Amino acid sequence: MDYALQNMDVGLVLLDSARRVLTLNPAAVRLLGERAAGLVGAYLHDLHPPSHRAKVELLLAAAGDPAAPASACSMMVALPGRVLVVKATALASAATVAEGSAVTALMLMEAVRPAVVDAQAPSVPPSASPPEPLVKLPVEKGQGIVLLDPADAVYLQADGHYTTVHTGDGAFFCGLPLSELEARLDPRSFVRTHRGYIVNLRHARAVERQDGRAAFVMAAPGAPRVPVSRNRADALKKRLAL
Repeated sequence: MDYALQNMDVGLVLLDSARRVLTLNPAAVRLLGERAAGLVGAYLHDLHPPSHRAKVELLLAAAGDPAAPASACSMMVALPGRVLVVKATALASAATVAEGSAVTALMLMEAVRPAVVDAQAPSVPPSASPPEPLVKLPVEKGQGIVLLDPADAVYLQADGHYTTVHTGDGAFFCGLPLSELEARLDPRSFVRTHRGYIVNLRHARAVERQDGRAAFVMAAPGAPRVPVSRNRADALKKRLAL
C-alpha cells in the first residue's frame, strides 16, 4: 500500500476516522506546494475556515455513502496558478493503513493547468519573477468556480488561510490567501488597511474615526466598515491626501 501510494500520479491524501491527515504522496505535495508543509497529523477542519467546514463535512459524508452521486463527492478548490478538483472516497482496505479506523482518501487533480513556459526562453529564478496580476478573482459558488471581475470586489477579508471576497451582491469564498491577493491585485485600487483586510478604494465612500480608530465606510449594502490598523494609518493618509 505504501509503495502504491508514493508512486501514484494523482495527488492522494489519507484521513483517519477523526479527519486527521495520515499521509500524502509526492503528487499531492507537488500540487499543494507550500500548503503541504505540516499537513501530516493536522485535523482537516482546522485547515479550513469555520464558514467552509460544513461543506467539507458534507463532502466526506458523501464519500462513505455508496448511493451518493459523484458530484456530491467532489469539489473545486482555487490555489495559486491552478484549480484543483478534490474527490473523496472511502477505502475498503482501511485496516492495512490504520488498524481499527476508517480511512478516507482525498484525490487531487488539476482542473486548469498553468500556462506552459517557452522552452527557448531563458530560465529565471522564481524569486526574480514578479507575481502575475490577477485578471479575475476565482471564487466558489455552488459546486463550481466563478470568475469575478476584481472591480466588483468591495473589500477582502482574511478567513484563516483563505479569503472572503465581499461584493455588492454578497460574500464569496476564495481559496487564495490574503497575502497573495495583495501581491497580485492592482495596487492603484486595492490597499491593505489591516492584517486581515484589503479595501478596493474605488468603493470607499468615507473615512470615519471612532475611539481613536479609523475605518473605511464602503459603498455597499449596509455601509460596511473596514478597520484601519494604527501602523498603516499614516501611509493611507498620505495616499489619500488626508
